[in-house]
Amino acid sequence: MPLTFQVAIFTTPIYHARMSGDGGRGVDARARGGESSGLPRGPAAVIGTGLLVTSLGWPALLARLPLGLFLKNRLHLGAADVAAFWAVGTVAWYAKPLAGLLCDGVPLFGSRRRAYLIAGGIAAAALWGALALAPPTRGALLALVVAINVALVIVSAAVGGLLVAEGQRHAATGRFSGLRLGIDGAVALVAGPLGGWLATRALGWTAAAGAAVALPLAPLAWAFLREPPAPRRRLAELLSLRSRAPWLVLAFVFVAYLPPGFQTALLFHQQDTLGLDARTMGYLQLLAGAGALIGAAIYVRVCRRFTLRALLVGGIVLNVVGTVIYVRYDTLAAAQAISLVGAVLGTLAVLPYYDLAARAVPSGGESFGYALILSAQNIASFAVSEPLGAYLYGLPAIGFTGVVWINTAATAAVLLLVPLLPAALLVRREGEGEGDGERERAT
Repeated sequence: MPLTFQVAIFTTPIYHARMSGDGGRGVDARARGGESSGLPRGPAAVIGTGLLVTSLGWPALLARLPLGLFLKNRLHLGAADVAAFWAVGTVAWYAKPLAGLLCDGVPLFGSRRRAYLIAGGIAAAALWGALALAPPTRGALLALVVAINVALVIVSAAVGGLLVAEGQRHAATGRFSGLRLGIDGAVALVAGPLGGWLATRALGWTAAAGAAVALPLAPLAWAFLREPPAPRRRLAELLSLRSRAPWLVLAFVFVAYLPPGFQTALLFHQQDTLGLDARTMGYLQLLAGAGALIGAAIYVRVCRRFTLRALLVGGIVLNVVGTVIYVRYDTLAAAQAISLVGAVLGTLAVLPYYDLAARAVPSGGESFGYALILSAQNIASFAVSEPLGAYLYGLPAIGFTGVVWINTAATAAVLLLVPLLPAALLVRREGEGEGDGERERAT
């Protein structure tokens, strides 16, 4: 049984338990007219599989070590060139709102999400398989990475809209966001060791792994996702988003992800300074995945106890701490501890951003609104933050430690932006109030 299908099935009971808050029985604690707050198992399996496909099947995760080290060691690219490869390779994610507009406004065969999930899953599997036949040149590899990401963006927009719609319906945007990052953490447990192993093999093995990850989505969506016929919607109506809240949140997320990144610099630091091999680097990713799982589990608990304002402020502070510890990333033992602790703190830092984005999106435009806000994250991260961090890393006067300190200071400055966010989105705890009412008041 394919890995993605197994994890989707195994996470479905957890998904129900988290959404209902009653151990998975699906009983609405607030007894809203007897309505169940748990999701049907079909949509739950589709959402779980879709998240797995867009995370484990994402080239910048599954193939980050195989392709990154291939570019570095076989094609002899420098840190800035490798960062530029990923910046261009993920260009489709910058245009993710266009996929959201398609899902929300242009039903495919009468479906807002089902048909897009089927088409995107099939395309992603086929394109991953084509990587085995691609010439080993930067141009050919880049073209395939771009194409794979186009297919995954379609899947991500459809899954994101489905996830947000259910999160708003059940006043559970924080727990849904925790589920999302929890799956990302579980994926990292696999992707780290798998990526390290694939980096020691020919690229055809990476192609086969990517295709296997994407394959289950289409049959699952075909079998288990049912939607009522959806009418076409006017583009102007979707683009307006009906309030200022999504645009303010978009600006906040963009700025929050602008500090110079050091993921590419870290790859070079691990190999050139610490002398780590690919398998050890994959193991460090596994530790980071475990940390993300721990952070997501903590957030699912604390989001019901604190307002989103408190979670945002606390998350930024934790992000500062989780960043500054990388200045001691100078031995294997330190790298292991920092990978785990940094991932816990980093997950607690970013989950409030996802929670905030899900609350800000208006009903009826879930795919577009959520994709629009998260595209700001992708643009800031891959088009600005990582290339800037890689450039600074290459300057002898700055190096790896200097990039970490710059990132730490810029991250702390994000605290100044929290008071500018719509108060209506920040004042309630998870599960308080009805999602639609809160969103309409956040204007």
